[in-house]
Amino acid sequence: MPEFETIRYAAADDHIARITLARPDKRNAMNAVMFRELGDAAQQAADDHDVWAVLVAAEGPVFCAGIDLTIVGELGPNAAGDGFKGFGQMAQRPFRILASMTKPTVAAVQGHAVGAGCQLALACDLRIASSDARLGIFEPKYGLIPDLGGIHHLTRIVGSARTKDIVWTTRLVEAEEAERLGLVNRVVAWESLAKEADQLLGEILAHPPIVIRESKHLIGEAVGRSLFEEMEAELDAQQRCLTSPDNAEAVASTFERRPPHYTGR
Repeated sequence: MPEFETIRYAAADDHIARITLARPDKRNAMNAVMFRELGDAAQQAADDHDVWAVLVAAEGPVFCAGIDLTIVGELGPNAAGDGFKGFGQMAQRPFRILASMTKPTVAAVQGHAVGAGCQLALACDLRIASSDARLGIFEPKYGLIPDLGGIHHLTRIVGSARTKDIVWTTRLVEAEEAERLGLVNRVVAWESLAKEADQLLGEILAHPPIVIRESKHLIGEAVGRSLFEEMEAELDAQQRCLTSPDNAEAVASTFERRPPHYTGR
């Protein structure tokens, strides 16, 4: 397993990969090393067949204060060159992997999650937040647009008008409003955030991994399909679920009233 400088990575026997931002003295601001390491960790989780879900969390009182502003100063004079595109693609890599992997991803957010930090949380399937969480898109403050998938995810989650409000005003969305908008799925006490995140993942992994994978794909494609196209895709997915060994185990464990023992196949 590779050694990381700015994050921590752990894959346990519970089939959950935990990716933790680990620059609390810098409010977990993302520098070039963190972008690269996040991409490597996300890819490692995506490729590991023993990992069935991913949790993204952070050390300290702040989830992520966004991009390390020293990067902006370095990129500005070279924005017209190939160097900017190369850095941008490297920075986008973890966001692309998290958003597209077949496994469920959950972000546990405390304190501020702004700019790149907000977009990291948005790249995950679900977000659980502490009551002190504040989310915001700060890039326009620095003459930038959010370019890590944030506009795409925000629009799908809260709609175009609310996305414009959040992006154009750069206002902070507090936890209670974020839950009301659907920006976060659950709000919990700060001291119980880690426990509640693990509980949420446990609820998800109580079901066969193939069911979660197939339903995640169906949900992701639903907006662009007609009802009949989606129903046809559902039948194909159902066939794959029914022929999985974990289907029989799900039925048996339910009737025998015991915990299931899935294989992930």
